[in-house]
Amino acid sequence: MQPVEMASGFAYLPGGPRPFSAGVIARPGHALVRVRPRAPLGIARGFAFVASHLAARGLPHTALAGVEIRSPAAMTPADFATFNRGYAALLRDHGFLADETFPIARSNMAPLFDPPAEAVLHAFTYTAPGAGGGGADFLISGKPELRENPPGIVAPGDASPSGMAAKARFVIDALRATTTELGGDWRRLTGAQAYTIHPLEGAMDVLRESGLAALGVTLVPGYPPVTGLDFEIDVRAITTELAV
Repeated sequence: MQPVEMASGFAYLPGGPRPFSAGVIARPGHALVRVRPRAPLGIARGFAFVASHLAARGLPHTALAGVEIRSPAAMTPADFATFNRGYAALLRDHGFLADETFPIARSNMAPLFDPPAEAVLHAFTYTAPGAGGGGADFLISGKPELRENPPGIVAPGDASPSGMAAKARFVIDALRATTTELGGDWRRLTGAQAYTIHPLEGAMDVLRESGLAALGVTLVPGYPPVTGLDFEIDVRAITTELAV
């Protein structure tokens, strides 16, 4: 699949039936900027904040390239579908693309400690004119141990060292494949986040082989967004990161 070009300086890989893209990559003359609000914002307030932030910098709504969401708890597939419909409606209400296409990358998890009372915007990423630190900035959406073909969970319910290794290998292989398909360079990664409540010892050899252990993986104790899943990672190569 070829990345789809956006006029605002990035391209994305469609996410299929999901309301978010598989990943985004900055185009020449542009870089990605990741912003983390110092206080998490409920999604509605969060999207209003993003719109204001972009407008203040003379950037269009279509510059929004990624969002990171924290949810109160993992959801059943039915509840997750309901959440996604509300998420898409909020995007539209605030002027972001959410009709025939969903170019915005996304990660979503439920923290184990101090979960929010409502879904909140933890961070967001946009594209802006600039150089990407000598190469193309990119962001890959959070990937859990969920196969699409054939559909199913990798090592379901198995948090043993061998189970976690199998989950990690599947997830990292999928992230690598998406990076290649997008045209990104895995060696340029600047950050990775892992979401799980289980020990990572079983996955350490896989993380080391992938280069993520040397890069440094931020472990966020928590759950992937849908019940039944145990492990998720997102990765990024972003030149500029801000706290506001």
